[in-house]
Amino acid sequence: MNQEIQVEQRVSLYDIVKEKREEKQVPISRMVYATYFSESAIQKIDVEQVLTKQIKELSDTQGQISGFLLIRGLFSLHLVETQSHVMNLWMRNLYTEYRKEKNIYSMINIVTVNEDNPTRCFDRWYCENLFQTGPQLSDMDKTEAQCQERVWELYQQVCNAGIKHSAKTQKDKQQNKIANDVPINLDDINMLLHKRFMSIEEYNELYLGDIKIELEQEKVYPQTLPLTRALEYKDLGE
Repeated sequence: MNQEIQVEQRVSLYDIVKEKREEKQVPISRMVYATYFSESAIQKIDVEQVLTKQIKELSDTQGQISGFLLIRGLFSLHLVETQSHVMNLWMRNLYTEYRKEKNIYSMINIVTVNEDNPTRCFDRWYCENLFQTGPQLSDMDKTEAQCQERVWELYQQVCNAGIKHSAKTQKDKQQNKIANDVPINLDDINMLLHKRFMSIEEYNELYLGDIKIELEQEKVYPQTLPLTRALEYKDLGE
């Protein structure tokens, strides 16, 4: 007699909540990272033009990328906001570019990452280049608490500047620069490029690399205890 085998289906509460939330609006991932460009590359190419093209190509094919890129000489601060899968594609492309023998970056630090944001701060992607020389990097003298406080201030300033700028008319946008609402000094630059932040290599290893799956048969278990050792714990119960 054939017996039907019923397979138990487990429902994830996380998946249910995620599905209900995304019925109204797909959550947005937001990332801020700082870079130090290669001086030789800056002299040969227009970084603003190159990055704008890359952002447009990914936005046209995968999903809208909004945010703000501030370029100050060899330094840049970039806030990116988009759907999670598009963010992963952008970061993979960024890492691939960084690993090239001749690339435009000499350093990339991940400042902050957060997901499940209900709305965007920027209505599209913006880039402002202040065409400054330098800056030359120096030692950082901030404490850990001071770094955390200042990074949170900068993050809020960029987000608020985006909300404020996006609400303006097109004429007002052309007259007012976003950078005016995001005052970044040399101490901030030295802080954002400090080794205390996660590098692009570390980010790739943690979030973008292939997950290593260990099969059950590949595990090496310790040998069974000898009977005399097992009897020592007999009174403890199973």
